[in-house]
Amino acid sequence: MTLRFRTRFRSEADDWTTEGSSIDADGKLEAIRRELEDRGPVILEHRQYRGSSAPTRLVFDNYDELCRYLETEAFAGDSLYVWAYGDVCTLDLALVTGKCPAEDGTVSRGGAY
Repeated sequence: MTLRFRTRFRSEADDWTTEGSSIDADGKLEAIRRELEDRGPVILEHRQYRGSSAPTRLVFDNYDELCRYLETEAFAGDSLYVWAYGDVCTLDLALVTGKCPAEDGTVSRGGAY
């Protein structure tokens, strides 16, 4: 699949080339599709080209939804990073854990999750 990205703006000082790392080259999209189909969700970090803003971070569990997001929200020059959710979001790597308390401040010791 080839995604179509629109150009919002472009600075020739950034040395645009056909030799660069394109998200739709070298089987990258296929690797994402396989991960989603075979193992589970992916985390996408979307950094806007010359955007001077914080990256957007999203979790996708559907390949078509991820592609729709990229085609509507990403522009030429944006930088994308994708991680396999199951590889980086494990219980032993959690920064903190906790349960939501009831109105009286109590939390359950058990529960079906």
